[in-house]
Amino acid sequence: MKMYREWLKIRTKGPLNFIDITEKVQEIVEKSKISNGMVFLNSMHNTAAIFVQENDPTIFEDMKEFFERILPLNRKYHHDYEGNLNATAHLKTNLIGCFLALPVEKNKLVLGTWQRIFFVEWFEPRERKVLITIVGD
Repeated sequence: MKMYREWLKIRTKGPLNFIDITEKVQEIVEKSKISNGMVFLNSMHNTAAIFVQENDPTIFEDMKEFFERILPLNRKYHHDYEGNLNATAHLKTNLIGCFLALPVEKNKLVLGTWQRIFFVEWFEPRERKVLITIVGD
């Protein structure tokens, strides 16, 4: 079994910035030369998440409205010393997740027809890192 590891750097624009990273992850999978196995993506941040979704802006608008309903910025949070945007960013990451595992077959990501890999920034603009680890044969 082989293992390949690479960092993906992402420059975000601020809160609710949904970034399609599918092509970049696929390039790393191809570079790995691993034909069949698994790719693991780890966001190294508590206020950003990784998930699989269709690339349709209306879905992201629905997600924004959903999170505003369940985690409104105008309420009191215990973790508010960096502001409510930061407090809700932590909670959103806990709900969506900061880790993703996907199969690799014939040196390609295995995704459904409309599925894409997204990185979402919940907090402030900054450079983010995702650790990509591919294992297999």
